[in-house]
Amino acid sequence: MDDPPARMRSLYDVIPRTTTSPPQGRGLLPRWAKAWRLAAAGLGLLALLHGTLKDSDDYFPFGSMAQYATAHNLDGQTRSTYILAETESGDEVRVPLNATGTGIGRAEVEGQLGRFIEDPSLMQVIADAFRQLHPDRDQYTHMYLKRSVYQLRDGYVVGDPETELLAEWEVVR
Repeated sequence: MDDPPARMRSLYDVIPRTTTSPPQGRGLLPRWAKAWRLAAAGLGLLALLHGTLKDSDDYFPFGSMAQYATAHNLDGQTRSTYILAETESGDEVRVPLNATGTGIGRAEVEGQLGRFIEDPSLMQVIADAFRQLHPDRDQYTHMYLKRSVYQLRDGYVVGDPETELLAEWEVVR
């Protein structure tokens, strides 16, 4: 019969055991260290409060927490923001707001929607990003920032969406 395998060594076997106790007073933070940590925590809470009251994601992750704090109305509305573009060949295409399409995510556009509405020239950045990532593809000539509003009943979409034109931009080459 074979002997049982030798017991595996653990950290308890490797690390020497100490019999001395730590020096007295060790482990307690000085006043200035406590004050520094409290100030940093306070500033973090103030930034979170500011983002929540301003309802902005500009200082992520210190943005609005409202999306996590309220129940959704199953008979309400839901909105979807997107950009359509006319291409050089005259086709109308949906702009891919993702890492591989433009390098700019839809959430980034939605988070700054007010700025895009006030200044549609910001869509030029998206057109330029698409051109850099896809120089061999049909380029954009005109861009439309749109929002579809879907009516919900019991959490399900009913009927066709209402589409709103929020802004438009003629692409500069």
